[in-house]
Amino acid sequence: MGGALAKLKRGPLAVTKDNVEDFMQQFDTIVSDCDGVVWTPLKGIPNAKEGLESLKAAGKKVLFVTNNSVLPPFKKFERIGYPVEQNEVVYPAIAIGRYLEKIGFKKKAFVMGVEHFKDQLRSRGVTVVPEKRTSELMEENLVAMLNAIQEDTEIGAVIVDLDVNVTFMDMVIATNHLRRPDCMFLVGATDTFVTFDEGKILLGPGHFIRTLEECSGRKAEQIGKPGAMMVSEYLKEIHDLDMSRTIFVGDSLVQDMGIANACGMKKLLVLSGMTQLKDLETCDPQLLPDYYIDSIGDFHTLLGQKGA
Repeated sequence: MGGALAKLKRGPLAVTKDNVEDFMQQFDTIVSDCDGVVWTPLKGIPNAKEGLESLKAAGKKVLFVTNNSVLPPFKKFERIGYPVEQNEVVYPAIAIGRYLEKIGFKKKAFVMGVEHFKDQLRSRGVTVVPEKRTSELMEENLVAMLNAIQEDTEIGAVIVDLDVNVTFMDMVIATNHLRRPDCMFLVGATDTFVTFDEGKILLGPGHFIRTLEECSGRKAEQIGKPGAMMVSEYLKEIHDLDMSRTIFVGDSLVQDMGIANACGMKKLLVLSGMTQLKDLETCDPQLLPDYYIDSIGDFHTLLGQKGA
């Protein structure tokens, strides 16, 4: 591993059996990403459950943050046999719903997201527009498109996350709502793409968000990573976290090391997901982790009887 970091003037430390005790003294709480750390999109990370159990047995609080609102992560935790409480896991749909509830949001929200995302907002009392999906195709002429753009001052927010059924007219309508300065612009996941195990690529909402920003002249408020809110205004409040005694574990430089920076947490990069060690040679120095390890599952071996 050291060869890939030889060019770095300031490199992160590998967590090894020689320094793991000192490493464990640096924090009381672990906030961990899920995809690429605990599991990949299609399967679990080997020994991730055992590694998490070892960290908890060593007296560390373990919490989870994910940008994935497509399916609730709780079922995945059940499948790997690692029980979590509802308030130990947060993803954008939960954080946005709680935020709107806290500020007393009473207007309607134009939402681009999957049905689970929308259902989470509805459970917090948010009126979601459009209420139902339609399979009708837009008539292919300018008059029909312009007629579909209806002014609605009751739309108080445009909310964007991954939407596998997004349409051209969704983007057009969202842009026009955002022309009103009193309409909030909130976004969950900001990933531009996700690579699956066999090399297939799915687009994320990041490109659509940037298009809306460019066309509307508005800057989105990031609720998902690398924005701070899921940690600073959800997990921190619920669990009374000391950010200086908290470490974030993730596989992404921009999303995971970014949220760690935003919240003042220490940074541990795992190499079981989307980042390779060689990527550290060319990344933004601000995104360099403090530590790195092959997999969170390695803690089961490194901690030995301390985590058993």
